[in-house]
Amino acid sequence: MPQSYFQFKQFRIGQHQCGMKITTDACAFGAFVANLLQEYAFHPAIVVDVGTGTGLLALMLAQQLHPPFRILALEMDEAACAQAQENFAASPWQPHLQAIHADVRRWTCQQPAELIISNPPFFHGQLASANDKKALAFHDQALNLEELLCFANEHLAVAGWLAVLLPQQRRQEFCHLALRRGFHLLGECQMYAHAHKQKPHVVAGIFSRQPTIPRRIKLVYRDEQGNETPLFRKWLSPYYLYL
Repeated sequence: MPQSYFQFKQFRIGQHQCGMKITTDACAFGAFVANLLQEYAFHPAIVVDVGTGTGLLALMLAQQLHPPFRILALEMDEAACAQAQENFAASPWQPHLQAIHADVRRWTCQQPAELIISNPPFFHGQLASANDKKALAFHDQALNLEELLCFANEHLAVAGWLAVLLPQQRRQEFCHLALRRGFHLLGECQMYAHAHKQKPHVVAGIFSRQPTIPRRIKLVYRDEQGNETPLFRKWLSPYYLYL
């Protein structure tokens, strides 16, 4: 992913300020999922965040969900998991959050999850980074899309949702794999970094086992003048201190 996608932002955890290193794409993804949860009046009690990193998506959802709920944040990198634990402890939702150092392929959820959310490794079959941690984060050496769907098929409740963020070039592949597992597209958000971009660079998808007409949304981060668009500001203002 281009380095320009990564930046330090002052992130809001309730009324607290947090200096997490986050990505705009991940924040937009979390905001999209939170928005659709509200739109469909869906209130998951058990959420599993696969590959939580430092806990960004788990914290965004915790800020929007109504108790009782529990978010299990899985992370196989020990240092990232420790950072997620610190971020959870600093938040008002600590009782609802649990960072778990585990490999999702060997971990079992004790009860069905009503929402599984994941920002999985982006690149497949491309040159891996010389840095092992970057390779782990950006390549599907640790968990590929088929394994993610297998996990969802095993642990997702019958009426549950699977939310995934993917690059545009892997959208069709994932939708095909998901359909083979019985997952249908419920909602989709195509994300454009700038208004002049002709194609989205990432796509967020929410899948369920019930066939339906998908809710499709286009999110442009910045307009022709470089300013955040109204929809971007609406979705991200609960989380960004500067909006």
